[in-house]
Amino acid sequence: MKFTKILATGALLAALCFTAAAQPPSAPAPGRAGGRGGAPAPKSPEVSADSRITFRLRAPNAKEVAVTGLPPGRILMQKDEQGVWSVTTDPLKPDMYGYAFSIDGATVNDPANPAFKTSATSAGQNIVHVPGDVSWEPKPGLARGAVAHHFYHSALIGDDRDFYVYTPPNYDPNRKEAYPVLYLLHGLGDDAAGWISAGAANVILDNLIGQGKAEPMVMVNTLGYGIETAKMFAGGRGGGGAMGGNQMIPNFAKALLEEVMPQVDKQYRVAKDRNHRAIAGLSMGGAEAMFTGMNHLDKFAYIASFSGAYVMWPRPTSAIATPAIPPAPGGGRGGAMALDNAVFEMNFPHVDAKVNSQLKLLWIGCGTEDSLMGVNRQFRTWLKDKGVKVTEVETPGMAHVWPLWRQNLTEIAPLLFQKGK
Repeated sequence: MKFTKILATGALLAALCFTAAAQPPSAPAPGRAGGRGGAPAPKSPEVSADSRITFRLRAPNAKEVAVTGLPPGRILMQKDEQGVWSVTTDPLKPDMYGYAFSIDGATVNDPANPAFKTSATSAGQNIVHVPGDVSWEPKPGLARGAVAHHFYHSALIGDDRDFYVYTPPNYDPNRKEAYPVLYLLHGLGDDAAGWISAGAANVILDNLIGQGKAEPMVMVNTLGYGIETAKMFAGGRGGGGAMGGNQMIPNFAKALLEEVMPQVDKQYRVAKDRNHRAIAGLSMGGAEAMFTGMNHLDKFAYIASFSGAYVMWPRPTSAIATPAIPPAPGGGRGGAMALDNAVFEMNFPHVDAKVNSQLKLLWIGCGTEDSLMGVNRQFRTWLKDKGVKVTEVETPGMAHVWPLWRQNLTEIAPLLFQKGK
């Protein structure tokens, strides 16, 4: 049985990212609702007009409380006579920041903040939004699209799954011309909502489409694990089972093509030809987008990878047993991340210069401070040695972070589905 839940783009997941809008700071620890003991819950977080954030938490019996997850790192809070801990940050750049409280060593979420990023591996994380002139900030006066949440049982993977579908402003299910579709994939540890709740991908597309910079398109964000999610993380994130084994990514590709894509094709007014389909993703999703797209060029003409975790691709036994090759020159902070070229040959046995005539875009981007910079450079070199044309983007000073991936989406969306190209 399948279920669908329709959400306005400005509501629920997308809107939660923008609930802590800039406002003047209030006088001492304003409250929301009284607790069982009658004391008001302190307001948190509060973003001031100068981009400082004030965090508050009532914990009268705690010995030490800190905010974690924000730059420049752990920030200690101070307790007042009412037992309310608080701290105000220095001005922060416009962004959506994930954070948590550390109470005597225990990590907890902010009970006063409804803005939330879900996760496949934990209870998730609070988000606070510092507004500014960025591509993921809703632009005033522009029409908004909508997001639908779909649920289904995967016979291929063996568990219950979900995916999100963004439709552009003024989407017309009866339009004569079918809409192009972008399949945009999340990273390791995230769930299907990642690109909506943390990436603001729907807002980015709203802005680009409304400004005439991108073609109206449908976007699909699906759960990215090719094995049952519980098994995927049985060893903990990054632990024993975290990479999922050699079948994880091929299984994902099969489920995308045989289960998710047919549902999208049936329920939405989307084009069904390769020239109007794109696939892209971040980190694990970048590896999946490259694997799925390059091995199914009959389905996709546009392929993009943001900080691709190519170390997650299936490997031949010899490559698994062989120590990592020396870092690629200039590999950045993570230069030691490298693969035997046999991994590329195994995963892309038919890739050569002939694919250039089929590809409208092959785009690979990564931050120079990312631990995956070395393997991204290595794979690009392998492609060029094969005669494959690739757009290479390296962003100086950026690591494995959401601001870069939002910017990557902002850069590639206008390149997709341009008429006459």
